[in-house]
Amino acid sequence: MFKRRVEDSGKTTMFRFACRIFYAHVVSILIMLVIFFLVDNLKLIGLEQKDSVYNIAVTVACLVFYLVYNYIQCWRIGQRDYNQVLYKHITYNKWKPLLAAVYSQIPGLILAVLAVIPSTRELGRSVFSVFYFYAAWLLARFKDTIPAIYFVPLLLPLILTPAAYHMGYRGIYLANKVVYNMPKEKRKDKQGRA
Repeated sequence: MFKRRVEDSGKTTMFRFACRIFYAHVVSILIMLVIFFLVDNLKLIGLEQKDSVYNIAVTVACLVFYLVYNYIQCWRIGQRDYNQVLYKHITYNKWKPLLAAVYSQIPGLILAVLAVIPSTRELGRSVFSVFYFYAAWLLARFKDTIPAIYFVPLLLPLILTPAAYHMGYRGIYLANKVVYNMPKEKRKDKQGRA
């Protein structure tokens, strides 16, 4: 009589999780382009600075955006997985965030290998520096002296993803700790003013 409606139960597969981490790189590239456009407009209105100042500012802005965006995505997936485990829809896999981070970094690993191999060095370096723009300043400084520097940006998601996932799984929200918790002296002082 009634057909049961089949819905997405909110289960996040390893592939979806890896795609969300990879998507953070893509969105970071778009943010980089917007920031470069704004920096060029600052030059047009007469605010001249050294190019190294602009490069460092854009790199830091992209890094902060990437860290925040990736943290939020991984935290939400960890929280969703906790609810799924709580109601016995899935079983807990403690290696899920690390494996998803490794899978998401496969394109970066291929680009890093291309950046190190002498015959494909120029192509690999140019594409790698766009894909991992939050490390562009570091890469520009050490690309000729330390060829293994291209593997360093691969480590950031491998550290951030499991930490954010497990914080979400345990219900620890870092923004609440930073924004809403103030020292007791300040709380008493605010209550006294009201």
